[in-house]
Amino acid sequence: MTLIAELEGAESGDGSYNKGFAKLEASLTLHMREEEEIFYPALMEYEEFSDLLSYSIPDHELVKEQLAQMGELEPASELFQEILSELKGALEAHVDNEEDDLFPEASEVLGNAKMEELGREIENMKSESGMSQTAGM
Repeated sequence: MTLIAELEGAESGDGSYNKGFAKLEASLTLHMREEEEIFYPALMEYEEFSDLLSYSIPDHELVKEQLAQMGELEPASELFQEILSELKGALEAHVDNEEDDLFPEASEVLGNAKMEELGREIENMKSESGMSQTAGM
């Protein structure tokens, strides 16, 4: 989570932290779009994903709220740093859930061909956005 690490302990008066937050926000927003517009709809066709998605979708809403709060603050502020810490924990839990449960089950249920198709769609979305990676994770 290099973008988050760059913001941790931000000091006042350095505008580079604002640019760092903008990168983090854009990266996370793209990542959530990829999942919400491409990956999750493919999974919603299968009942076995209802429990897993019931955690993932609210995770995104929390991240969106945290990013909105952070966007109103200076990165060096105590409140920004507190929310950043909460965001980091939420993202780590979300990633663990995806890597441990969601992705393995999706690969098993959807099969390699469908997973590769979804991967290409996600890569196309990244290319169209001008970003080669998401969230720096």
